[in-house]
Amino acid sequence: MESDSFFWQLLARLPETLFALVGLPPSIAADYRFESVEVKKSYRLDGLFTPSKAKLPIYIVEVQFQRNRRFYANLFAKVFSYLEANDPNQDWRALALFETRKVEPKAQPGYQVLVDSHHVHRIYLDEIPDSGDATPGIKILRLVTAPREATRELVSDLVEQSRQDADCERGQAIVQLVEELLMRRFTEFDREEIRRMFQLHDLKESKVWQEAEQLGKERGLQEGREEGREEGLELANRAHVKRLLAKGSSHKEIAELLAIPIADVRRLARSK
Repeated sequence: MESDSFFWQLLARLPETLFALVGLPPSIAADYRFESVEVKKSYRLDGLFTPSKAKLPIYIVEVQFQRNRRFYANLFAKVFSYLEANDPNQDWRALALFETRKVEPKAQPGYQVLVDSHHVHRIYLDEIPDSGDATPGIKILRLVTAPREATRELVSDLVEQSRQDADCERGQAIVQLVEELLMRRFTEFDREEIRRMFQLHDLKESKVWQEAEQLGKERGLQEGREEGREEGLELANRAHVKRLLAKGSSHKEIAELLAIPIADVRRLARSK
């Protein structure tokens, strides 16, 4: 199963899933921003949760569906490259998301002390417990490895949960994620067949779904305008940073002058 893009969508649209996986209240997601970032043009983080409050750790997410003996070497290289480029004092957690235990590389002496520390959470999708009060994101993750005979019941549960969600856009996101996952699992069927098999077609024609789609389109237009303004500010700051660096100003001086984080100054300085 092609996994990276799906898990990025899941964590971006249902960010509380990460915190539920590590045993924390899902509400903590409100204090974080999720993104996928490149570190020093050498590494790309599958997912990064950065906190809006001081003293909260960052969360770095890596998904692995195939055995790779360099997995932990690569993971910790990403972690420490990110910290070195941004804030070496930042507390951190890494979430290693494996399809099964068979995918995880065998013990490696050079990394085992880190793997066994409180900094690293290892999650095996086929071992996520069946819980009636689990968040939709957790249930979707269970769907990744659920036996075929259990898939229909799990999908039905998620669809019903989406109907009852007070936030119609969130309910829509749940069904869309379920549909995308089913398309990746059952590649012998096309999208319309998947919708009919799992009774997603009727839901998409409901009044609630149509209202959510209309609201999403309106919000998308507004976000497009906001992104345009943000892009303009980004270009202006980049030009200011390069001009001030050419004049001999330090990163710290530029950050204070432009009222932006020093990490943004470093990033803009590296950009072309």
